[in-house]
Amino acid sequence: MSADPTEGVKESLASINPYQFEKFVAALWERRGWTAEVTSESKDAGIDVIIEKSSPFNQTQIIQAKRNASDNKVGSSDIQQYASLERQVPNADTVIVVTTSKFTSPAEQRAEELNVKLVDGSTLLRIIEDEDAYDLVREFTEGKSIDRSASNQPSSDRTDEQTADSEMVGVQDNERVDQEMSTSEAVVAVVQGLLALAVVIGVLYLIVMTLLF
Repeated sequence: MSADPTEGVKESLASINPYQFEKFVAALWERRGWTAEVTSESKDAGIDVIIEKSSPFNQTQIIQAKRNASDNKVGSSDIQQYASLERQVPNADTVIVVTTSKFTSPAEQRAEELNVKLVDGSTLLRIIEDEDAYDLVREFTEGKSIDRSASNQPSSDRTDEQTADSEMVGVQDNERVDQEMSTSEAVVAVVQGLLALAVVIGVLYLIVMTLLF
């Protein structure tokens, strides 16, 4: 029996960072025939994705992407806020809120009043299935479990740190060698001193014996 391709899709999408989820949504809507633009992370004014289509007529829509855990539903206050985004884009027809979770009942009612389209996690799965877009899911969720504390450092910084560590190890090794050499030299010096002292004692002994006899 073949594995269900939808298994864990919502959970995987909910675990990636929000900007990656926005890019996934944009790629998915492009698969559906739209032109999609993901707005800048720092200058989006609350707008995540703008999609456009010229056939069968010109359309411009705004997508707000909500990458939520399954138990974190989108509420009516969110819908109220996102509905106002339509005024920020000239000729925008409507606002679409896409989430990996669900909407509360008040949110659904508010969306109907404000002409906001809703795409919950189950609907998102159906779109992915209809477009056979599991390759996009793999593309955007691949590697999400990588340790970010290491990967977030620029590679040059990591290289510099590794080089510094190597140099420190080399210094420590050299210090150990120097210490070992110093110890050996001290031992040799002590032995040489004892031998010299023995020679002196021997000479003195011979002189004393000569004088006495």
